[in-house]
Amino acid sequence: MIKYNENDQKPGPRLLIVDDEDLLVRTLQTFLRTRGYEVDVSSTPAQALDHPALAQTDLLIADLQLPQMDGIELIGRAQARHPDMSAILMTGHATIDSAVKALRGGAVDYLQKPFALSALEAVVVRALQVQKLQRANRELQATLVQRNAELTTVNQDLDAFAARLAHDLRGPINNVRGIVAFLREEIGAELETDVRELLERAVRSGDQSLRMVSDLLDFARLGHGHLRLVPLPLEPLLIRCVEAAAPKRPAELCRIEIGPLPTVLGHEGLLFQVFLSLLDNAIKYSEPKPKTCVSVFSQPRGESLIDVVVSDNGVGFEPMHSDLLFRPFQRLHPRSEFSGAGMGLANVKRIVERHGGQVVASATPGEGATITVTLQRA
Repeated sequence: MIKYNENDQKPGPRLLIVDDEDLLVRTLQTFLRTRGYEVDVSSTPAQALDHPALAQTDLLIADLQLPQMDGIELIGRAQARHPDMSAILMTGHATIDSAVKALRGGAVDYLQKPFALSALEAVVVRALQVQKLQRANRELQATLVQRNAELTTVNQDLDAFAARLAHDLRGPINNVRGIVAFLREEIGAELETDVRELLERAVRSGDQSLRMVSDLLDFARLGHGHLRLVPLPLEPLLIRCVEAAAPKRPAELCRIEIGPLPTVLGHEGLLFQVFLSLLDNAIKYSEPKPKTCVSVFSQPRGESLIDVVVSDNGVGFEPMHSDLLFRPFQRLHPRSEFSGAGMGLANVKRIVERHGGQVVASATPGEGATITVTLQRA
């Protein structure tokens, strides 16, 4: 049993007892003071609500039947002013209904008169423990709100920085790439083979850098602005994505199957980017196989969500690295084997999350990968 020593330098918790039975109030006050508590008393709810120490009260102990208002209403009014205050209700006419009302009204416990002082002490200790937890929880919630606000500001600043950096880099990179391309066209035929190859590599590097800058700019822009979602049939959208992906392989070596797909809530332009990127990846990472097989189908997830699954028979990846797929500029395969800057799936993740959905990846090395996009049904 926890006891508060009245000899401690720090004062014990402050209690306020409200009851119109003077003898009971004085008995409880004397007993609780011997246990190390600071105890104030009031005989009416009005006196209690006007008590100068109400704001410092940790625990309110009120009788159910009081003049002017009952104990449940008193607890509600007191806690409305001071949410950290805990409360116990006492009554000589206990019923299940009154107990339920007391707990719903803000009391953390319920004492039926007459009661032993030891029972009172146990209930007081428990109520103060609840109050301590509630106060810590409120402080934690306030801290989380503050931290979330700070993180939002930091993320916005990072997005703004990334957008400005990408914008500022695009011009110089484009100029350098243009100069090298001009030299290749004008004097390339006069140069030795290894020098011409260096110019070709410089042009390709310039193209790659421009794509990375463009991807970075797109990634930064996705974090801002209102996104209006409308009912969007996915099947015609995916057919357009297949046409835009334009596989290099002949049709007999590249089979892309689009299953029946539902209507979702989405932004047409952004979801076009999502599924075009997923199809591009599926086709690209399947090229080492004798035949490319890509399928897109849907399956319900509860009543309001739908999973859209893009599956391929490509090179796959180690499942332990699945989270890395969606990080900016992360690659699981060398650039010498597969082109790309590592921003496509990062943009996919951000777009899907802007839609209130999620995207996950699974794979088996050498057998293929599956990307599942969860969206809201229309």
